[in-house]
Formats: sequence, structure tokens, C-alpha cells
Amino acid sequence: MILNCDNNVDETTNNPGNKGSMSKVRVGSRSFPLYPVVIVSLGLLNTILMLTAVVIGIYCGIFSEVSASDQNAQTLIIEFKTLCEMFADVIQSQEEAKQALQKELRNNEKNKLQMEQNKTLCDRLQRQIESLHVEKATLQSKLSDIQDNCGRCLPGWLLINHTCYFHSISETSALKNWWDSRADCISRGGNLTVINSLEKQLNLHEFLPKGLQQSKHRGAWIGLTYDRTVHRWVWSNEVTLSDQGYWNSGEPNNQEAPDGACVAIVNKKTPTRTWFDTSCDWEKEWLCEMEPN
Repeated sequence: MILNCDNNVDETTNNPGNKGSMSKVRVGSRSFPLYPVVIVSLGLLNTILMLTAVVIGIYCGIFSEVSASDQNAQTLIIEFKTLCEMFADVIQSQEEAKQALQKELRNNEKNKLQMEQNKTLCDRLQRQIESLHVEKATLQSKLSDIQDNCGRCLPGWLLINHTCYFHSISETSALKNWWDSRADCISRGGNLTVINSLEKQLNLHEFLPKGLQQSKHRGAWIGLTYDRTVHRWVWSNEVTLSDQGYWNSGEPNNQEAPDGACVAIVNKKTPTRTWFDTSCDWEKEWLCEMEPN
């Protein structure tokens, strides 16, 4: 609003003689009382000041809120950094725990392997102990036989049920044909073995090594041959075989061998099926016997 105040003021405005008259102000072509205009102007100014204060208050509030928001943001940042550090510590602790667990697992594997190796060693030692027990029992048995044989059988001979036996396996070159085997037995003071009873057959089955059946020239000669003149089996003591004998399955089957048929014994599972006949010229081990002193 523009108040056009100039010198064109009514004379009555400043004339004190005009009692009851009111000062006026001209605005454009119109005149207004002076006091109401001032009051209105002051009211407008007050309103403007109040609006300004309100606006300033609002801006101050916004600024305060922004400041508060900045503080909250700073607090959140600090808390976030703290959480990140805590999370890093947790990750590091987890990694350390994982490494410790892996180390423990490796130690457990080593311990397990060591236990298995110890068990294998213990099993081997146990077998060796058992083998030593068997060897000890065998040596004690041989010692007993030696003590029993003392003065009754020659060195290298074994006393079994009142008969001395010699097995050529103790010789370095223990392979001969039937004739040479018999000659060796005679040179030692005996003859090829005569098996004329089941008891004797069973005793020899226990005495002879089981390896006989694995030899290339399997078996050991005994004193039984086939006499073609009488068509009978005759022992080396010139006694004819009187019973069925202890032939293996399918034996005898070489009675007509060109060089004669002689009998050998092979130690098999069935103790009453151990004899077989073959050509007398084959080289084998041999089994001698003689009466004890």
C-alpha cells in the first residue's frame, strides 16, 4: 500500500479551532481518517512479523530435525561399524574353530591309522606267538620221541609204535627209483616199509609230511610190487598182500607197466586211501623200516 501524503491536506486537519474535527490523509483522490489507517498498517506489519517468525520457527525446526537426523545417522554409522567389527570377529572365530576342528580330525585320522597299524602288528605278533607255541609243542614231541628212541633207533630214524622208520626227505638228494630205494634201506640195516595193518597205515599217515602230495615226483616208495608170475602184490619181505590194501581211488592201474609196477604212498586227507602204483623206474622219496634195538 502507498500512502500519498502531500501538502494538499485539508486546512481543517491541523486547525485546532475546529472542535470535533479528525485528521485525515489523502490517498489518491480520496481522503481517509489518519488513525484507522495507522492501526491497519500496524496490524498488517504485526501479521507480517508473526508470519516471518512462524517461517523462521519452521526453518529452525527443520534445521533441528536435520541436525537430529545427522546425529542419528552418525549414531547408526557408529553402530554399523561396531556390528561390522563384531561380525569380523565372529567370522575369524569361526575360521579358527574350523581350522581347529580340521586339525583335530587329522589327528583322529592319524590315531585311527596308528591303531590299525598297532592292531595289525598285534595280530602278527599273536600269530607268531601261536606259531612258536606249535613249534614248541613239536619240539617237545620230538624231544619225547628222541628220548624214547634213545638206544633203540639209529640217528635219523624215528620210533613209531615199536618200529623204527627212516624217511629219505632228510637226505639232500632224496629221489631214487624203487630198486635203488630198497638198496638204500638195506644198506641202512632195514628194508622198504611193509604196511600190513590199519594201525600201521594210520601211524604213517600221521608221520609222513603233507607236502608229499605237492611234490613233482609225488609220493614215497614202500615195499610193495606186482609179481607178474603169480599176478599178485608182494611185499619186500616176500609176503603176499592178503587184504584189499589202502589204495587211492582208481588204483591200482599200472600192473602191466613195462618196467614193473611198484607202490608209493601219498599223504592225502583220507588216511585209508593213500596208495598208488606206477612204473618202478620213477624217482621218488622212499620210506624204510627196521626193528628197534
